[in-house]
Amino acid sequence: MYRRVAAALATAATAAALALGTAGTAGTAEAAGPGFYARSHHASYAECQAAGQAGEWMWGKIYFCEPFHPSRPDVYVLWVRF
Repeated sequence: MYRRVAAALATAATAAALALGTAGTAGTAEAAGPGFYARSHHASYAECQAAGQAGEWMWGKIYFCEPFHPSRPDVYVLWVRF
């Protein structure tokens, strides 16, 4: 009986921790939309676009570049769709 209660509490605690842990990072993923994944980071927009074009054979023509964060405008993220 105690094992089942302990297992249920551990499961609930893990689910709560995962929900809280992903809440802070959900903003970036939601900005890209469902199905997009951050592939790489680049120092300029032109470098990011070049990496996107170089990898078109792998992820197709659906990709885009955007600034990493308003506090870090010098870093661009390449978002791809697999």
